Amino acid sequence: LSHIPLPMSSWNPFTRNTTSRKSIGLITTRDFDRETRRLESLEDNAKSLTRDLIKQDKSFDDFARGQLKLLHDLSGSSFINHYDQQQTSTNLSTNISQLINDWKLTAQHISEQTSLLNEITSKTIIDSSKRLTLALANVTNAIKKREQSLNEYIKVQNKLDKFNEKLGSSTTSLGATMNATNNTKLEQIQKQLNEAKQQYELKNQVLNNELPILHEQRAAFVYPCLEAFIEAQAHYCDQLETAYRNLIGQMDVATDSTSTLDEINAKLATIKSLSIVASE
Repeated sequence: LSHIPLPMSSWNPFTRNTTSRKSIGLITTRDFDRETRRLESLEDNAKSLTRDLIKQDKSFDDFARGQLKLLHDLSGSSFINHYDQQQTSTNLSTNISQLINDWKLTAQHISEQTSLLNEITSKTIIDSSKRLTLALANVTNAIKKREQSLNEYIKVQNKLDKFNEKLGSSTTSLGATMNATNNTKLEQIQKQLNEAKQQYELKNQVLNNELPILHEQRAAFVYPCLEAFIEAQAHYCDQLETAYRNLIGQMDVATDSTSTLDEINAKLATIKSLSIVASE
């Protein structure tokens, strides 16, 4: 199918003329219908996966950029600088500027890892999915050409049927010249029918042979892409965990998740008690 040029038009190859099929029995098989439905499902899944992963990449990128912007704004905050000066004058050990700086370094590392993940995602899944969709477009065009051949076959068959009906309703007293003319025209129509049938059967046979192969080979194409993508996701999560654990270590905070959560809840309770607006 590689020699077939790309479509695309608004024509839907998966909505075929069922009335015309009935005009010529044996043309469309149940197997062919099943394979075209599989093709449609594979194409839809590839497009859906591409859309979902583009959204995921954007979400990860927004998170990384948002964290860096937050830290940039905090670093330049006059309130933070004033707080640090107060802590210095009272000889307290807490230096919020240093904590923000450590957090910023962590955020920069996370941003780099996010960019790396998005690049790998694009190469392993998004680009591969687009190539698959492009290959399926070739097959879609082949199905369209098969349908056009089928319609031409039906058209000539109907033409032959009408001509035979006309001959059957004619009187038998036609002259020799008229009979010769009719025979010549009948031969021409029959020749057209044979050519149309051959064109259709050739296209139909190619698709009947190659559609099942395409469906079977989808796993060989998709699985390595998914495997590389999953490994990239695992590496990214590991990098995030390591980065935040290092940040916790720099802050001299207990790494036990339960005690850390208890401490956070205690700080939230303190913050709530400092509310400067009336409780509703």
